Amino acid sequence: MEHKKSDRITTITNTTWAEYISLDLPSKRVSFRNGVITILSPGRNHELIGDYIRAIIWAYCRQNNIALFPYNQTTLKEEGKEGKEPDVAYCFEIDKDKPDLAVEINLTSGSIDDLTKYQYLKIPEVWLWENNKIRFFVYGDSGYSELTISNALPNLTCDRITTIVNSCFGKSVLEVEKYFY
Repeated sequence: MEHKKSDRITTITNTTWAEYISLDLPSKRVSFRNGVITILSPGRNHELIGDYIRAIIWAYCRQNNIALFPYNQTTLKEEGKEGKEPDVAYCFEIDKDKPDLAVEINLTSGSIDDLTKYQYLKIPEVWLWENNKIRFFVYGDSGYSELTISNALPNLTCDRITTIVNSCFGKSVLEVEKYFY
């Protein structure tokens, strides 16, 4: 049954923007860049980690009385150039045209190269989960730079999220709540 826990990636090259926007794959994460469509079929572990991170964000916002507005699998686009469906994404305080924070869970592919896709979309903060830890990046004039404390959610650190996810892994997502009360 391990195959159900792993992500599956399909890449289609020499494609057009029109081909990309015509796709309707609701259970997949689809992105487009430079004529390449990437289709991710998330496995169980991918979904679990995403749910733990969502629970952390919700618990943090509840504890700090911060309004949040989900984007999650909404397709983010720079028309004709770039398209990306984040694993987790939110606006904070007020609803906006694009999220303040996007999260990518990379278990089988991706990497810091995902930041290039988000750079075109000008997403203010991106978190990348890879190799059992999370890293924070903030967008600026010269691209993304790495942080250890979130700009979007002050006082939330990479180390704290990494500890919570790894401590809760394989347990109920409700376990996250005990870290906030």
